[in-house]
Amino acid sequence: MHGWAGRRLRVDLTEGKVQIENLSLDYLQKWIGGRGFNSEVVYHETWAGMDPFDPANPLCFATGPMGGTFAPLSGRTTVSARSPMTCSYRGTNIHGHGDTNMGGQFAAYMKYAGYDQIVVKGRAAKPVYIWIDGDRVEIRDASQLWGLGVKETNKRIIEAIGDSNIRVACIGPAGENRVRFACVVNSFSAAGGRTGMGAVMGSKNLKAIAVRGFRPVTFADPKGFAEAAWALREKVHSSPSAIRRRAEGTMDLFDAGNIIGINAHKNVSTGYMPGMEETYGGIQWAERFLFRRKGCWSCPVCCGRYTYIKEGKYAGFHCGGPEMESVCNLGPRLDSYDVTTVNVLCGIVNDLGMDSISAGGAISWAMECFEKGLLTTDDTGGINFTWGDLETSMKVLEMMAHRQGFGDILAEGAIRAAARIGRGTEKYVPHCRGLEHISVDPRITLGFSLGYAMSTRGSDHLKNYSCLEFQGCALSRKELVAEVLGPELTEEFWKDFPKELNTITTKPKLVTWSEKNKCVADLVGMCCQAIGSWGGAGDWRSYTRLFRPATGIDLTDEEIFQAAERVINIERAHWNREGSARQDDTHIDRYFEDPVVDGPFKGLKLNREEWAWAQSEYYRYHGWDDQGFVTAEKARELGIDDILPDLEKGRRLYDAYIKQQSK
Repeated sequence: MHGWAGRRLRVDLTEGKVQIENLSLDYLQKWIGGRGFNSEVVYHETWAGMDPFDPANPLCFATGPMGGTFAPLSGRTTVSARSPMTCSYRGTNIHGHGDTNMGGQFAAYMKYAGYDQIVVKGRAAKPVYIWIDGDRVEIRDASQLWGLGVKETNKRIIEAIGDSNIRVACIGPAGENRVRFACVVNSFSAAGGRTGMGAVMGSKNLKAIAVRGFRPVTFADPKGFAEAAWALREKVHSSPSAIRRRAEGTMDLFDAGNIIGINAHKNVSTGYMPGMEETYGGIQWAERFLFRRKGCWSCPVCCGRYTYIKEGKYAGFHCGGPEMESVCNLGPRLDSYDVTTVNVLCGIVNDLGMDSISAGGAISWAMECFEKGLLTTDDTGGINFTWGDLETSMKVLEMMAHRQGFGDILAEGAIRAAARIGRGTEKYVPHCRGLEHISVDPRITLGFSLGYAMSTRGSDHLKNYSCLEFQGCALSRKELVAEVLGPELTEEFWKDFPKELNTITTKPKLVTWSEKNKCVADLVGMCCQAIGSWGGAGDWRSYTRLFRPATGIDLTDEEIFQAAERVINIERAHWNREGSARQDDTHIDRYFEDPVVDGPFKGLKLNREEWAWAQSEYYRYHGWDDQGFVTAEKARELGIDDILPDLEKGRRLYDAYIKQQSK
């Protein structure tokens, strides 16, 4: 077996048992790796109505056949479980599929230990961490680590083992306290932030997983793999996207933030933040705060940052990161231009082990509700939430992580906090399936907007990553645009370009393709920088050229693309069996009723009739029915027809909900 390790490690914390499973070649070809392995396990080992904090909920870490190789960008780990964060309009207790993807170096070390995937179930009687040293696996006491932040936890485990050449994935206080948007962090600062995987880890009394190994990754065709890897490395290294990212990190997106709708200003309400480019621009940030660049495993881009504040109140503060999303959701989202303090907030959130997007979303929701008189100091325990108040935000972040006072309510996430407060506050939670929006305003970038609503993990851009709708990407890759859109690409498209980008006509087909395109990266264990980043180096075929010489398995490009479709469908089925379909594939009323307030997109808002059309078209391209359910025909085509009984039950739940709503 080549590329893959061919083994899955299972750990039962309740029983204190460890089991190593060999994975068949048929299984590996069907699910490919990473997100595929995890989504298959999470679907088949959970059930409709399951509480995500049930000890039986499988917490899965996986990489793909590229993990641990010298293929460029091959440092990605997918972490999956049933999510405590996401929910349906049927109720906040209706949960679905959850996953997050983190960089760093954990994936490579897991592969060297001899595993493609680690699955943890059960709940330890006291805090523990798992020490994996190749075939030797120990469940160790972590009582002395409980309560520590991410950085100190990493440091203590490395000291205890006596080897700096290990990698640790851990949680902070937020995960221990089951903050619903707690994250998992590896290699000190590489975070898997979305959907609350850190909360699931904390519910198991699992503080960390530390791993070391010395097994080689072998290749079926070493020469062919080396040639393909170096060709892609050079292509990525010299791409316009990589050149910018190397210099500016992901903060380069702020350079055109108002032009492409990336700002999340004031709880993603305005669609425009005056002066964003001058305040948050990537070059300005690097000149003021960059200590050094950081790269994940085998990365020729190194878009990661390490921050050092040289002067002022926070002089001497340093931290890994931040990324653009963290900065945007703890800066513009809170209506602040204080970049120095925003950096500090980002560092604090990471060390506490919280998703910076949901954390910023919860605080900005409280700020807007306070401004509108829907929250008062009687609700908040005396806390006065006002726009731009980062000092108060810093205190509230600590309260959230430790579930103290009003922080305990915000730790449930904005949608559940609004359900508890009531008084119309739910109108001001920008979310899809209970997960708060990222930085891109849904009224402006319509491919991303449709992708948010259809994402199998709630509002998120990295499940579809439809970068081809952006002017720079589209113009530099006209042939790919033509291939993706096919007959729908008329002469009028380019005549009206880029105006066409702000119409919904081409979005269903673009988003459907983009989901599969991005999923292939998640399956093989690689970063999306190569497949449609902002002018990146190619599409999913950049990875298939590596897959075949690595594994020796002669799957065609189309078969690998179909494997991505299979994974998307089983994740969709996880929601369908809960009765979640068309009613959840949408945005809150704000984006249909309130237009963008200023800037190049002033006056834009979503149109309900166009949205309904886009939903139906999206389902049609996926081969689903008009209510958004995976069909029996599609399930059989993909070899997952064992899901059909679950779908029948889910359909009954959906029909009952729709009938009730129509009364």
